[in-house]
Amino acid sequence: MTDITASAENQHSGHMSLEEFCGNIRHLEAQGKDGISLFNQVISEGYAPDLIAEDEFQHSRRLERITTEITRRFRQEGLRMVLVAGPSCSGKTTTSRFLNHMLRDNGIQPCVVSLDNYFLNLNQRPLDANGNIDYESFYGLDIKQLGRDVSSLLAGDQVSMPTYDYVKGERTYRGNTLKLESNSLLFLEGLHALNPQLVPDIPEELKFKLFVTAQATIYYGEKAGLEEHDNRLLRRIYRDFNSRGATALQTLQWWPGVLRGEHLWILPFASHADAWFNTSMVFEFSAIKSRVSLLLQEVPETEPVEYQIAQRLHAMLDRIAPLTHEDLIAIAPKRRFLLSNDGK
Repeated sequence: MTDITASAENQHSGHMSLEEFCGNIRHLEAQGKDGISLFNQVISEGYAPDLIAEDEFQHSRRLERITTEITRRFRQEGLRMVLVAGPSCSGKTTTSRFLNHMLRDNGIQPCVVSLDNYFLNLNQRPLDANGNIDYESFYGLDIKQLGRDVSSLLAGDQVSMPTYDYVKGERTYRGNTLKLESNSLLFLEGLHALNPQLVPDIPEELKFKLFVTAQATIYYGEKAGLEEHDNRLLRRIYRDFNSRGATALQTLQWWPGVLRGEHLWILPFASHADAWFNTSMVFEFSAIKSRVSLLLQEVPETEPVEYQIAQRLHAMLDRIAPLTHEDLIAIAPKRRFLLSNDGK
């Protein structure tokens, strides 16, 4: 029996935590052993349900602590809004949904406003140094209109809410309205939610700031071929194809600009957060493998830069054992970014 199989059996019997299990994999990789092969063995021997169950449990515990603090500040300090930010495909929307559910159990009614719906029309967006539309700029948001709407909402007024049409590249109004009640808590969710210029007129003590990230929990060894942002890139390839009609090639072409925008507009404000939350899960690559691999294979050799990245990602996914259909169905209600169009 290998060390990692023994670890899995201990976990199955309740003697080893998920953190210890992942730490064991990283320790073995540091010794030059292949973490992916060891992980695959555990999956093939039927321990995926145990990994999934404890991973979900640990995520829930961390979210419960955040929910408890938000609830305390809402009741004792007059908290009025929660700002949820993070880089592309870090899981902001999914995390907000979890928090919303937990807050409702505490008698608080979350009202979510997606900053995406406040994007300016494409012909109004700022341009980058090359004269192209800068999709990542903070100033691609209609900050003035957002500020007016937030002030009206906090004053108790009913507000007409916009919807952004990604196909047309336009902001539209479809009759949606929002009004806060006495037990309501306003959520602003989006890439730029922690930017201090977003709603500067709202006192800081009325805001709870959450930064959502997606840092891989295992597969750190060189043999894995995993780079720092790969899990978010894989999520985005699937998200862009399903919700925006983009090919994997297009997503790969956009990605360098996305990363540059993050370093300029998002990451500098991460230190302002009251709490951080990591959405990555141990089984994530196994869950997305079959769906993303086909998209990666469509990247043509005629685009050498993107083709090389696609081949590297495909080779990495090819080495990871997929979850069974039963395992995927089991996690679908909990981690929707893996199986749906979510994953912002």
